[in-house]
Amino acid sequence: MSLIQLEEPSPKAVCWYTPSTWPVLMLGFRALFLLAGLFAVVSISVWALLLNGNVVWRNDYPATYWHAHEMLFGFGGAVVAGFLLTAAKNWTQRQTLHGGALLSLCIIWCAARLSFFVATSSIIITLLLQLGFWLIVLINLTSVIVDAKSKNNRVFIFAVSMLCGCNIIFLILLHNQHFLLLSAISQATLVAYMLLIGVVGGRVIPFFIARGLQQAQKPHTPRLDRTIFYLAIICVFTYILQFAIPNTHYLSVALLLLGLLHSIRATYWFNGKLFNVPLLWSLYLSYCAIAVGLILSAYNNTFAPEHLRSHLHLVAINGMGLMILAMMTRVTLGHTGRLLQVGTTTILAFICIAVSGLIRAFLIHFINPHNAWLLSAVAWVFGFMLFFITFAPMLIQKRVDGRMG
Repeated sequence: MSLIQLEEPSPKAVCWYTPSTWPVLMLGFRALFLLAGLFAVVSISVWALLLNGNVVWRNDYPATYWHAHEMLFGFGGAVVAGFLLTAAKNWTQRQTLHGGALLSLCIIWCAARLSFFVATSSIIITLLLQLGFWLIVLINLTSVIVDAKSKNNRVFIFAVSMLCGCNIIFLILLHNQHFLLLSAISQATLVAYMLLIGVVGGRVIPFFIARGLQQAQKPHTPRLDRTIFYLAIICVFTYILQFAIPNTHYLSVALLLLGLLHSIRATYWFNGKLFNVPLLWSLYLSYCAIAVGLILSAYNNTFAPEHLRSHLHLVAINGMGLMILAMMTRVTLGHTGRLLQVGTTTILAFICIAVSGLIRAFLIHFINPHNAWLLSAVAWVFGFMLFFITFAPMLIQKRVDGRMG
């Protein structure tokens, strides 16, 4: 993924009444990564307090589903929107949401987060706000991709549409308290994110490895990439099939195949020198965690369902969470005109998120589960707090090279 190179200089003066001059609103990644980083700290802090009994949950559905929704569609949704709105401008050379429009999107996102705590009947409000958020992103993304005739990137329109659909179904089921199907939708959504990560990762990880190690990039694997993409779609819908037709092994087989294919691709990309570069090993290990987590989930789905949630968190935290942290770091550095180098604080943040996932997935089997959950939460909060402290100033200030973006 090449960096955005624009010729226009950024405004010399920032006017508080003119959002288009605010550096934080000049490109999607700035405001949305800022919100995602802060929310990663706040939401898991609240979740830990709920788990420990320090905060009382007052809604008429389990707090577990609030936690699942906010991590998948709140935190994850902000990152996806910020990344794609930034990347789409790079792909198409057309302006994506910025200024007042981006500010409006952020306000809608924030309102959706607060709506869970307004009233017991606020799920409908949340649904409308979340639908508005996804539609704004989807309409803008579709507009620039179709207008630029960027056929290779239409897959992202499909991916965002799938996430939007999962979000709406999730909230409808939550409103009607269909908790069993809701759990299946949560897990299907996680796999839908793997679809998106599979496409993005397949494009950028081998490129980043080659560029970071100053080596020739390995040949593309289009057949393997397409197979992973279509198999991920099958996995998403097989979650629903398993709910409708219990005691089938279709899902286990699909998850196993998907995990194995990701493993093959990770092996193909491997280069031992990448462990000398934090921005590379963080991406690579997160991708490997996806492969391992999917294989373990396939096993648990058939033979050890009591461990399914734990090992899905390996995908969610070490895969999705660490991948997000690494990508937010790289995008922020690159698109604010800085060198692609990280310090000790960022490396520690990467380690914290990796440890958080390992605790949640494996340590839970050796110590009191409650204590493992809290330890995992503390590691996550500390990791994203380090990210926020380090990168918030970069996200709210102008590019160091004076260009827009």
